[in-house]
Amino acid sequence: MKMKLPYYPGCTLYTKAKPLNTSLHASFNSLGVELDELTHWYCCGTTFILARDNRMSLIAPLRILAKAQQTNGKLLVPCSICYNTLKRANYILKQDKETLDIINEHLEESYDGLEEVVHPLEFLRDNLSLLKDKIKKDLKALKVGCYYGCLLLRPKEEVQFDDPESPTIFEDFVTAIGATPVDFPLKVECCGSYLVVNSPDAAIEVSYKVLKNAQGNGAQAVVTSCPLCHYNLDALQSKMKKTHPEFKEIPVFYFSQLLALALGVEEKNLGLEQNKVSPINLLKEHSLL
Repeated sequence: MKMKLPYYPGCTLYTKAKPLNTSLHASFNSLGVELDELTHWYCCGTTFILARDNRMSLIAPLRILAKAQQTNGKLLVPCSICYNTLKRANYILKQDKETLDIINEHLEESYDGLEEVVHPLEFLRDNLSLLKDKIKKDLKALKVGCYYGCLLLRPKEEVQFDDPESPTIFEDFVTAIGATPVDFPLKVECCGSYLVVNSPDAAIEVSYKVLKNAQGNGAQAVVTSCPLCHYNLDALQSKMKKTHPEFKEIPVFYFSQLLALALGVEEKNLGLEQNKVSPINLLKEHSLL
């Protein structure tokens, strides 16, 4: 009998980040875990508002957490942006009973603040036994730079994901699936985030520095969890080559794509054709396709 886990994909996983959604479903299914998507879920609000007296920003997260509360107490959230928003909102709702009561009354909900927001990397870290005897492909020759970005790690007290200055959970995941993690100093630097909308040159430049740093330390590919980081690091490479002619393209995976690859999931469920920088040749070089 499969383990059933409440699941919140968020908007982007049905639009720009479909490979993250499809490969995560396929790989967790191989591990014996059914992702049970919340019914009639809403947008989380996307960005967490810093003004602590703005209770309006907590309405969308509370509605999602209240839905999840009706299940088993844990909500799996793969998108770094949604994860950051829900985790921080939940932190406030746990600390501030007056705000929790006001929003509950406004929405006619009864959320108790006890739901646990969990990222798939945390779930796999705590359930490593699920991977036992499930790895089908040898990824050892694949050298992967683990890119955290900002939102998985900060602020530390509210997110509590890993050490924001020297995290290891991503590297531990890559090691667990048999690939070789590559450490690089800019793995926790910002990719430019939303600057890509109104200051694209700034986003291109900082993303270029992240990728060059990964390559300089021996990475053959980069892996991330955030749809926006993935867009900046992957889709902007064609523009990086115009401003930095020496730049060599490097594939950027979602962590779920590498997990699915290691588990021997059918190639059609990996979504590799949607990566702007194709990883096909790299994977064929290592006899992984």
